[in-house]
Amino acid sequence: MNNDVLFYPQIGLTNPALIKSMALLYDNIYRICPDNVIPEDHPELAPLLEEGSIGRIIDPSSYAEDASTKFIEKLEVWDAAALSISDDDENYSLLHTEKTDQVVRDLFKDIGFKEENNWLYVPTEFASNFMLYMASDIATKNGLSLSTDSMAAWTATNYFATDGMLDDFIQPPGFDNKYLNDPFGIFNLLVSELTPVNISEIPAEDIIRFREQRRDEISYFRNCVFDLKKVIENTVDQDISIDRIEALAKELARAQNDYQKSADVIRAKKWFGSTMMGIPAPIGLCKLMSIPMATTMGIAATGIALGGLYSFASSREEIKKLHKDNPAAFLTVLHRDFKGYCHPTGTRIGGDINMAAWNAMEEYIAD
Repeated sequence: MNNDVLFYPQIGLTNPALIKSMALLYDNIYRICPDNVIPEDHPELAPLLEEGSIGRIIDPSSYAEDASTKFIEKLEVWDAAALSISDDDENYSLLHTEKTDQVVRDLFKDIGFKEENNWLYVPTEFASNFMLYMASDIATKNGLSLSTDSMAAWTATNYFATDGMLDDFIQPPGFDNKYLNDPFGIFNLLVSELTPVNISEIPAEDIIRFREQRRDEISYFRNCVFDLKKVIENTVDQDISIDRIEALAKELARAQNDYQKSADVIRAKKWFGSTMMGIPAPIGLCKLMSIPMATTMGIAATGIALGGLYSFASSREEIKKLHKDNPAAFLTVLHRDFKGYCHPTGTRIGGDINMAAWNAMEEYIAD
């Protein structure tokens, strides 16, 4: 994990448990907020906001032109159903022209969205995807990680991070990839038990004290997460890679144990919740780690888990560029049980949170 993170897509910090949980891990938490908008934040977070490191604001105006230009170019080649514009769209967002950045306003008008009485009528899904794309662009330019509690936002961010190389034939890694010459997949690194179960009872002032007194434990834990991410990304030789992955998973587990013990400062009572991150890596990792399809498995008898999400056609050179050009994106979930996270429907397979992520991407691309 980077030291700093961009929380998206919300402007207001209205979930104190979530923000306090993130404040335990990150030095600075940013959010995107136009200059003429005053965010509505939960009063419980006031001490953290006043301290200044949590809720830092990034004005999107200086990023909007470049992001909108690139987004329009990408729409020419990306074919996900969620990015299509149809006259049949029924759900529209009303954007007031005086509260919308000029460049973004011009973008929506050029595409042909209706303007009437100072209101722009923009399909909600399209507007949301552009804002998510701009968040990814801002994070990349500022060396920030991304963090959200929205599966939909996390799914879109992962689609952008693969440059739309996922297709309608989307399959979980290891399912049937004989049509791919050099197959890669997105894997899910899942780190659980990150949040004290009594996080709602822990005052913001205590969170500040923990951040000040336990900097070393927090930093070491974050660094171990990213060390494991890098070795998964760079999987090449099977024997060497599995040794390194297992060794770093054990080191991460030790770092997490030290991190949890250091939370005596805030009187943490047990732990729950998790965060997961999509990592591009060779599909051969499925066989290497004996990862079952569409679920996660623990690494080296630790609480760290790895799962296969979806496959895409790419070269190793393109993967290296994706690693360089895209921020790490975390989905943070305050939930006790992830095994039954995804309930089956008429068209979707049920399963754990890994299966939920796969279903979400299939819907984003094909539905």
